[in-house]
Amino acid sequence: MYTAAFMVTVGVIGWVTVLVVSDTLERQAQRGLENEASALVDEFKAGGRQDLEAALAGRFANPLTHIRYVLIGVDGRALLGDETLLPYGRDPAGSVASRGAGPRTAARALSDGSRLVVADDLADVRHVEAVIRRAFLIALVIAGALGLGTGSLLSTALLRRLDAITRTAEAVVAGDLTQRITHTGSKDEFDRLAVTLNRMLDRIDGLMVNLRQVSTDIAHDLRTPLSRLRQNLETTNRRAATLDDYRVAVEQAVEETDRILDIFSALLRIAQIEATTLRKGFHPVNLSELFHTVADAYAAPASDGGRTLAADITADVWVQADQDLLTQLFVNLVENALLHTPQRSTVTLELSVRDRSVVAAVCDDGPGIPATEREKVLRRFYRLERSRYGPGNGLGLSLAAAVAELHGGQLTLSDAQPGLRASIAFTRELIL
Repeated sequence: MYTAAFMVTVGVIGWVTVLVVSDTLERQAQRGLENEASALVDEFKAGGRQDLEAALAGRFANPLTHIRYVLIGVDGRALLGDETLLPYGRDPAGSVASRGAGPRTAARALSDGSRLVVADDLADVRHVEAVIRRAFLIALVIAGALGLGTGSLLSTALLRRLDAITRTAEAVVAGDLTQRITHTGSKDEFDRLAVTLNRMLDRIDGLMVNLRQVSTDIAHDLRTPLSRLRQNLETTNRRAATLDDYRVAVEQAVEETDRILDIFSALLRIAQIEATTLRKGFHPVNLSELFHTVADAYAAPASDGGRTLAADITADVWVQADQDLLTQLFVNLVENALLHTPQRSTVTLELSVRDRSVVAAVCDDGPGIPATEREKVLRRFYRLERSRYGPGNGLGLSLAAAVAELHGGQLTLSDAQPGLRASIAFTRELIL
């Protein structure tokens, strides 16, 4: 289709070129005839018919000329020259420009009643037109051949690239999420498409791995509370003798069920955040004010637990964010620090602006987390050995990491020397 369109375009260009060149050459030829006729009239005026006939005889003797002449008498007969031009000398007004198949002519009426006709068959013009037509015909054939050959090569290469994408897609549909589309590094449209699709497949593969991990973690971590709930109910069924025994058993069952529901709620919340469906609800948030609110809310509980809550907050820092999620993020980090640090520890909320980047952090001087465990504790349900039997469900840091990623950042755990530093740097486009 593209080759046909290209050939039609070349054909139209050739046709227009022939018309323009032909018209230009014919106009030039007509001006030449007019000038020649005027020059002969000047000869007649200067020396009469004798000089005119002498000038015509000289032109007849020139073998290279392609111009024809005729001198017509008063009686309409040819006195000198080409008698076939007699029909072109009948206009007494003077010039006659013949178009179409006949020659181009210029006629002049002389003062003695005779008439002079100068004509040109435009053989040179027709030759040029024929050469141009041949050239464009050859160009059209060559363009068609090149177009077909190039189109065949391009279509083969195109189909090869599409086949590679199709094969990868079919392998993924069959369940092999490790397959990736090969890209050549040429940075063309297909290469960019391959990179984008590979990133999508990486994301899908990560989500599937995460889903399998969550399923395993749920099966593992819910087994204990469900087993405990079942055991309590069986014990109550066997041993309860009074109404109070049943009331205590029901209260314990409700508490255990609430803990299970809390786990599912946290998992659902993480899934919603990771789906990034909440980002469209972002609005300007005064991060400095939010930090002060969290610090004020936990100052008393920290003091009651024998810990100090300090704050180093830069004023008037605004970001585009979800305020509720950010509050939950920093509340989780503060609660985590207060829960896992010994008495007389200090927990510090930090908010700073560095090189047009906003960095928010919660630091403590407690035991910290070993470097080998810092990435693991961000996974769902993962808990350090020393806190495995304490309160919590191992989802707090996972939720915080999901909120950080939603806001274009990453929750980073590092050594505070001593203690732990949990920080997030907001992306530049979210800073107001």
